[in-house]
Amino acid sequence: MKIAVTADLHLTSRKDHPERYHALENILQQMVKDQIRVMIIAGDLFHESSRNYSEYENLCKDANYKHIQFHIIPGNHDPRINNKVIAAENVTIYSEPELKSFDLISLPLLFLPYKKDKTMGESIAAFASELSTDEWVLIGHGDWVEGMRESNPLEPGVYMPLTRTDVESFKPTRVVLGHIHKPMDRERVHYPGSPCGLNITETGKRRFLIIDSESGSVTPPAVDTDVIFFDESIIIFPVEDEQAYLRDQVALRMEKWGIDESEKSKVRVRVKVSGYTSDKRELMKTLEECFEGVSFYQNEEPDISDVSVSEDVERAEIAQRVSNRIEELDWPESEEEPRKDQMLIEALKVIYGN
Repeated sequence: MKIAVTADLHLTSRKDHPERYHALENILQQMVKDQIRVMIIAGDLFHESSRNYSEYENLCKDANYKHIQFHIIPGNHDPRINNKVIAAENVTIYSEPELKSFDLISLPLLFLPYKKDKTMGESIAAFASELSTDEWVLIGHGDWVEGMRESNPLEPGVYMPLTRTDVESFKPTRVVLGHIHKPMDRERVHYPGSPCGLNITETGKRRFLIIDSESGSVTPPAVDTDVIFFDESIIIFPVEDEQAYLRDQVALRMEKWGIDESEKSKVRVRVKVSGYTSDKRELMKTLEECFEGVSFYQNEEPDISDVSVSEDVERAEIAQRVSNRIEELDWPESEEEPRKDQMLIEALKVIYGN
């Protein structure tokens, strides 16, 4: 049996945010095509300001989707929702933890709604006698505090934490969590991420997850969204052919976006450039040429306010050599260590002066 899982839609009204409904509808269309009849929403289906859920309810009752069973686990942004606020018969809201089995051969799923000032470990412990090692799936809303150190930038602090000790003690086959809007996969723990980027901090193409309820395996289909956000920081210095160097830097970043030509019109990109140039006017012209075909976020032009002007050829040669050496470093990626781009910008300050 296949089960679709998403989270962190933050629905308000169609008028205010139609793109969020369109992302949900795209998931539902894929479910219909693949004959998937169960959707689980792991928290923050609605934004905290929402009080009227009729638009979502009407979608659930739509003739195309009324055969789908919607299982909603409230998150920290929708604590008011319960089975009294939505009348559609194919919607179930879990205000309390519940161990759910969909059929005799499926792994049981433990649903953990968000509870303030409580840990997931405390909630799991209440079901410990019913959980067999590596034969159940946890779906909740909160922070995997020891494996994924990237917190939700919109909500500092720790929300209903799940620890590595919890996972090692209770041994779920798979863990799927809402709350962190960035798609992440670590060991057996997965965040589907928000199916539609809410703002410029939620970059890249979006996805949802499909769980095989018999094996616990997870696959991540893409969501076709109205907008795709990217936030790019570029470091430059006056090399021999500065425009060619800049075009190469932009091309490398756009290649990592993983989009095709038909998706370019959906892109909203913010661009920040730091470093040194021999000609700021030419720099801006080249940037606009490089990003032709995509739109800048909120119509902002590329930010080159941290770019200084230098025509010192000897220093440019030194900067090029330092950049090459930094790029060659086998440097660990962790929050405790500076990134390579941070190292380069500090080196350029030493080479060119502040």
